[in-house]
Amino acid sequence: MLIGCKKFIHLLAICLLVVTMVTAQNETSDSYVNPGTNKKNTSPQSDFADKLMYGGSFGAFFGRQTYIELCPKVGYKVDKRLVAGVGANYIYFSVRDYGQRFVTHIYGPNVFAQYALVSGLFAYGEFNAFNVASYNPLPPYATERMWVGGAPVGLGYFSGGQIGGVYLSALYDLINNPYSPYYNGSVPILFRVGFLF
Repeated sequence: MLIGCKKFIHLLAICLLVVTMVTAQNETSDSYVNPGTNKKNTSPQSDFADKLMYGGSFGAFFGRQTYIELCPKVGYKVDKRLVAGVGANYIYFSVRDYGQRFVTHIYGPNVFAQYALVSGLFAYGEFNAFNVASYNPLPPYATERMWVGGAPVGLGYFSGGQIGGVYLSALYDLINNPYSPYYNGSVPILFRVGFLF
């Protein structure tokens, strides 16, 4: 998601407050931390379900341009450090130019991998396939749709507990396609805030 620095800091503060409240309420012992405290069902289906993680990210900005992004994800804990999974992207975008309004819906799948480094820090990479409408800033607006790719990679920080938490990441789009919703005309840096449970 792309947001201004001031809005990003406000959103980060709110997210960290939510994580602190959620973590404070998580005082029950967990069998992953204290193996003798809880007995877990060790059937293969239970083991698979225990390794699934749910989350995603969202973003929005409003003004002359309106941008709303929803990106739900499902990940699988391959081991203690690696999570890999799939997700979906949906973006609503509208802009007013020359007295006219251009509205489009951008959507597509993604695959991702996240590797824990140290103390909440993680490396992250994903590949997105976006179905986009080509945008011509002058009327008449084009309505032709096409598929484009995006490949953001970078580092992030996760803050939370056993129930879940919030992550913050700074990513660089390796493809930087001008038709990608992540394209900003210069250095393709993305800042993203999301949740993981």
